[in-house]
Amino acid sequence: MNQYVFGIDDLDKFYGDVLHPGSMIVIAGHPGSGKTTLASTICYANAVRGYRCLYISLQETKEKLFRVMKRLRIDLEDVELRGLLRFIKLPIVLDINGIESISGVLLEYKPSIVIIDSINALLQSVKDDAKRAWLQNYFYEMSKSIDGITILIAEVPYGEEKIELGSVEFVSDAIFILKHQVVRGILNRIIEIRKARGALITLAEIPFSISQNVGLEVWMPPLLEEILPQEIELRLPCRLLEKLWGHLHKGHIVYIEHPAHARIADYTLLLLGILAVNNLRAVAVSYRYSPETVIDILGRTYTTFSTAPNRDAIEKFVRENIVVKSYNPFAYGIYRLFSEELALIRRTPTIDAIIFHGAELPALVEPMSTFIPILYNQLNAFRKQGLLVIRIASYINEELHNIFSTISDVVLRFRLTKPINGEYRYRIYVWRRGSNPHAITYDEFQECLREVCKTVESVVRSGETSS
Repeated sequence: MNQYVFGIDDLDKFYGDVLHPGSMIVIAGHPGSGKTTLASTICYANAVRGYRCLYISLQETKEKLFRVMKRLRIDLEDVELRGLLRFIKLPIVLDINGIESISGVLLEYKPSIVIIDSINALLQSVKDDAKRAWLQNYFYEMSKSIDGITILIAEVPYGEEKIELGSVEFVSDAIFILKHQVVRGILNRIIEIRKARGALITLAEIPFSISQNVGLEVWMPPLLEEILPQEIELRLPCRLLEKLWGHLHKGHIVYIEHPAHARIADYTLLLLGILAVNNLRAVAVSYRYSPETVIDILGRTYTTFSTAPNRDAIEKFVRENIVVKSYNPFAYGIYRLFSEELALIRRTPTIDAIIFHGAELPALVEPMSTFIPILYNQLNAFRKQGLLVIRIASYINEELHNIFSTISDVVLRFRLTKPINGEYRYRIYVWRRGSNPHAITYDEFQECLREVCKTVESVVRSGETSS
């Protein structure tokens, strides 16, 4: 186990080996890309583990840094009060006296982590090439002298990719380039791993987000070997589906598709039944309706099929067992949207399933070549957590239908038949991985839903009795 950490699980898992005593890390990027946030995260994560951090700023004031970081759950003031952080502000134009003051603090405070914010300000103030080279070497040797880690924050001008730090780039142990770009008015963030000695770089660019009260989170795609088979079987709430599907597993991906011009809500009752008979809690994400509208649809659908409806009791059950969130995918962008959803799962305790309503809409935000890899990685992240995933979408075209079906374990597809006496009916395609496909009539499906109603009502009544 490494002595030092990033304080971000996936970075620690894949790149933690670069954080060893004597290493120098460069965190570079455009203004506002998150450099200070990443450096402060490392500082704070190690300080709370008992390792002293010295933060040397040539631009940021202590008050502003502490205030902004506290919004991201990085409480620098707390670790400072505990003697685990020292902040010093130096003038941008640094002379020999400034270097001596840094050396004096190093000897007196004995930090394990030193952050220079930013190295550009120091190097640009030194015009003499020999002195500049000496200064670069001074910071490289700093890591060895403290037997810890030096983190250099470097500014990259807008529109450029080069760091322009001279020999520092060659002697550093890791270089992380933080990038952010605005696409259709939406901010996307990426960390480029340009260099990482001692770590295998399997992914050169990693999406990340910075959120208030959360901080910086990265979204590494899970390795397939990490996704273990799920042993927990889930019951189905009607005999017809038990006959056709047998059972579900946590980690399964269920895809439900209906015609775009003839959307029905009947399937929502089936979802409610799966949650009820297995005592599952779920997060439901709708890309089309508000949370209250989603709950209203569930209540109205239940009332349609119940012989003795108690809508208040059902809606109470829904509110207690389903966390409903709404996102406009065209206001986020795919990277940020899927990051928000993964973060939502992390922050919501005891969740067993996640349901996506209007799942075709995010596919219209980005080109398919961008959308599909991100979707696949997100679904594998949910599989890794052992979540049942249910995706509900309108039929858009055969390409999207085939892709959504390919990445699913179970498919329920509603198709309209030719009208009889002016009335359209549904034919329902039913398939589960490892079994043959079946077609059932809408009458058969409705009978299943009436059975589901009774099952859900029984579960709700038993819950009321036990409470």
